[in-house]
Amino acid sequence: MSQATALVTGASGGLGSAIALALAQDGHDIAVHYRSDRAGAERTGADVEAAGRRAVIVSADLAPTEPTELDRACEDLLARTTGALGATPRVLVLNASDQALTPWEHLDTAAWDALWQGTLRHQAALLRAYSEVAQPGSVVVTVGSIEGLRAAPDHTAYAVFKAALHHLTAAAAHELGPRGIRVVGVAPGLVDRPGLSQDWPSGAERWRAAAALGRPVTATEVAAAAAFLASSAASGITGVTLPVDAGWGASPGW
Repeated sequence: MSQATALVTGASGGLGSAIALALAQDGHDIAVHYRSDRAGAERTGADVEAAGRRAVIVSADLAPTEPTELDRACEDLLARTTGALGATPRVLVLNASDQALTPWEHLDTAAWDALWQGTLRHQAALLRAYSEVAQPGSVVVTVGSIEGLRAAPDHTAYAVFKAALHHLTAAAAHELGPRGIRVVGVAPGLVDRPGLSQDWPSGAERWRAAAALGRPVTATEVAAAAAFLASSAASGITGVTLPVDAGWGASPGW
């Protein structure tokens, strides 16, 4: 097995940054991927180094329109990450994703294509490219959503592609399991952040009423679940997506 290294996509802030830090605290050197927010990626890198691990910053646009350009971008990202870390990352976290909210009446073919390009397309491409270089003992962690389990109004396309990502997690686990590679996922619920209740008072209140714990989850809680799934403690787990939702999924349906 390769040394403890990880590549986290979309790690310039929010959940990606929290996952990078959780993996660093578990002993991984981290490749912090970003698309446009260099300053945010550097803040994540500083947090990783404060945890006593090495951080490298890698940029890549994973949303080119031309398919061959995406394939090259994925291969190049993995090659640069391997060179910077000195090893193929043992863990790949597929976190980077668009989250556009599109009302049904505006969900034309162009809108479907745009969200496909910003969500599932590059994750599938990067997972395949990683499978070509990953060693036995490697782990892929996908970041889905509870909306892949139960859609919300105006979130139809996003929910469909997150559901597809959950299924990709299961399918890829069977494809790569014989090579000793695990594929697992987390499905975050509503993730708390400063100003959430002020920005979305009705939604936050509905969530609190529905969740068994009566609150949103934190990015740290989701990151801890991702780090667990990537660890040797979860060596018998593959092909599943774990909801991290404060018990929202356990709420009565009637």
